[in-house]
Amino acid sequence: MTSGRSERIKQALRQADELLLRGQLPEAEAVSRRLVAESPLSAPAQFMLGITIQAQGRFEQAEPHFARAVTIDGRNVGYLLNYGLCLLSMGRVPEAAEQYRKARSAAPSSFEAVWRNGSFLARIGHMEQALTVFGKALERAPEAARHDIRLEVLDCLLSLGRIDEAEAHIERFIATTPFHARYLCLLASIGRHDASSDMFRRIEGELARRDLTPIDRSDLMVRRGAMLQASQRYDEAFASFSEGKRLLRAPSVTAAFRHEVDARIAAFGKDRLEALAAEHGRSGHRPIFVVGLPRSGTTLAAQIISAHSKAGNAGELETMTYVAAKLAHGRPLSDIDTALRALGAKGVDALAELYRSAMRYVVPGKALAVDKMPLNFRFIAEAAILFPQARFVHCTRHPADTFVSALQTEMNAAHSYSYDPADYAAFHREYRRLMAHWDEALPGRVFHLSYEALVTEPEPAIAALLDYLGLAMEEACLHPERNAGAVTTFSRLQVRSGINASSVGRWKPYERHLRPILDSL
Repeated sequence: MTSGRSERIKQALRQADELLLRGQLPEAEAVSRRLVAESPLSAPAQFMLGITIQAQGRFEQAEPHFARAVTIDGRNVGYLLNYGLCLLSMGRVPEAAEQYRKARSAAPSSFEAVWRNGSFLARIGHMEQALTVFGKALERAPEAARHDIRLEVLDCLLSLGRIDEAEAHIERFIATTPFHARYLCLLASIGRHDASSDMFRRIEGELARRDLTPIDRSDLMVRRGAMLQASQRYDEAFASFSEGKRLLRAPSVTAAFRHEVDARIAAFGKDRLEALAAEHGRSGHRPIFVVGLPRSGTTLAAQIISAHSKAGNAGELETMTYVAAKLAHGRPLSDIDTALRALGAKGVDALAELYRSAMRYVVPGKALAVDKMPLNFRFIAEAAILFPQARFVHCTRHPADTFVSALQTEMNAAHSYSYDPADYAAFHREYRRLMAHWDEALPGRVFHLSYEALVTEPEPAIAALLDYLGLAMEEACLHPERNAGAVTTFSRLQVRSGINASSVGRWKPYERHLRPILDSL
């Protein structure tokens, strides 16, 4: 490579990096694409294009660029780690694990390779292993990197229910860094704090800072709202929750979801689903999909099922999202027949095996794996085609309760429908329409689990659930709070308190703010 060409590549990389830092992602992608077109064998160019695409959430499009970068330079730890993250974000767990392994092998002394391996283990719910790895990373990491590693340690401890240990760590770590927001949010989520507490004053003090990121300020506003709620200052609490969500400036996803529901209903009628499953459903794998809107009880249901001796909780992986996209083979859903035939028996079977291998990697040694990605309710048709023995547990809950619970949770922009009552009402209508269609298209395949019935009369509800799954009743299923498995969702603290009805009707103090939702029922 000539020195002039090398300098042009460096300048373009700097320009793309600066655009990324300013949040100008499409512009950064455009610069990177031009660079790759000019220098396709440049590993840095391929990597930068992968980064700019991945930053926009388009993991499948980013993946080939990361793959090319590591093919050209397979010893670069940064390339390997980001390729692993991209694969993991698509739910391709065993392939991601291989990239993390290669990164550790390429640089055994790299604290970042060790740290990111811990992040991978935590992401798939292997928390005890992750804590061990994070400990090794902290021994090697420079002080500037320890804050982020410590936050991941805290998430692991809370996921494992080791509350006292987490609280002690937070109070110790918070004195080591000027970045207090996330520590305070975690600390505020432990125990009960109201608007007269010292924790409330600490949150208010942090909110007075001018250098907070929008995400940190949003999370603090949500925690502040929870403490106002504990003091029964409901209007102020609702205002704090809502302002926290507005800070994120996330566009609504409801219109796009409506179009998706239209397409799915049109593409997957009863007769068509039966024919497609008969032609392509060769896998004997028996996944259990726990689906529903976030905050509808999916975590509790998954903990109940995975407390059974034959089942394990795979958590929230994106594997089914990836598999569904690959089944479509780049075609619209209306052309799903052609897409499946284009894939051929080997291609379809390979996708079924990819899904099975991901579940088996995360939940080794169990006959059944619970896939607890709530929004997999969108992909019930694809799952039913691939896996004739799949079971679908649909968690339902009063929509005003799910909204209020989501509003006071730090949910990201993918769930922006939960930021505003009117938007939530519109999204919920489309969700109900799709679930009603699955009942018609797949009669008897979907088990509807009412949150209210589950928490008020647990034993008969759990007995019916296990009967649907073909599992015998076990005492452990009645006590999901004793389930030793990690809980990685926002409900991780609630499920440790056992089954109770304390969250039923939590919407009522906010009734005057929720008319769009209540009027839509």
